[in-house]
Amino acid sequence: SSAPYGGKMVSEGGRLRLDFTITDGGPFDADGQANGVITAPGAAAQMPLSIVGQASNVAHGEFWL
Repeated sequence: SSAPYGGKMVSEGGRLRLDFTITDGGPFDADGQANGVITAPGAAAQMPLSIVGQASNVAHGEFWL
């Protein structure tokens, strides 16, 4: 939802909301076809504030879980 991709982050009522658009057949439509159906695998989530903003300390190319 970052600005370079047409999205934005909005703080509303003490919560962070992510606004973004998925276009049928566009880069974030998983089936890649402009066929009247948007396939967007994903899920709504909530992240505990205790881990927000913490950076990983692993080398480039490694995984951080």
